[in-house]
Amino acid sequence: MVLSPAIQARLAVANVTPVMPGWTIIQNAHFLPPLPGTAGFFGDPVPQALRKLMKAYYDYGRIHWTWAQAAGAAAANGGLVRGLINAVACGSFNYNFKWLAEQGLGIAGMGTGQEPAQFLTMPGGVCIDSKWVGNVRSNTEGFGQLKCFKFSGHYWVTHGGVNYDVCYNNTFGNTNEIIWSKLLPAEPKLVGKGGLAGNQLYRLEKPLPAGDHLFMVQQMGANGWPSWQFATRAQIKALK
Repeated sequence: MVLSPAIQARLAVANVTPVMPGWTIIQNAHFLPPLPGTAGFFGDPVPQALRKLMKAYYDYGRIHWTWAQAAGAAAANGGLVRGLINAVACGSFNYNFKWLAEQGLGIAGMGTGQEPAQFLTMPGGVCIDSKWVGNVRSNTEGFGQLKCFKFSGHYWVTHGGVNYDVCYNNTFGNTNEIIWSKLLPAEPKLVGKGGLAGNQLYRLEKPLPAGDHLFMVQQMGANGWPSWQFATRAQIKALK
């Protein structure tokens, strides 16, 4: 799909060239052409345009990008979609999506959202990094089966009362749609059991069938992330 001259002009002002990810992403979104005589850059309703852009962004990321624990200055001001970096954290994934929507498509009224707590994502999630299938397992399901992620906070983009999370190509209205359970500090008398430090053992705010506690099983697992496993309080208590 050839981008309209108006979108090409906006991208040029934003220093996004045809060889950069942002240009490819907008091409692959396949927006409807604007109606004759309108000042819009596309003919889709804005919510539909954002969903199209998010899907194209996510699909590009599944092939080219990696989720990192931090990004640094290179990810700012559209650095990811301008090809200056290819490994970023959730905030940078989403803030670059916001930047591309604003700078490339002229979409106004976008904001950001945040969940500061440590939590477990809903199982079954497929994240933008195709190499990271999850970092939580149970006694019966491995990381790739459970597809659950333990997060220390999370960020997303907002528009018109809808939350857009490009890390999962997902929209949601409330955080209870993305949080399986928040994580709370373990009882002091359980800390140290099995050699587990306070930041390696958590109590689930909402007990789940797989367990009511979460403990670290590997400091640096696949993709450079700590790995975690469910357990019951009784199992943790029984550790030496």
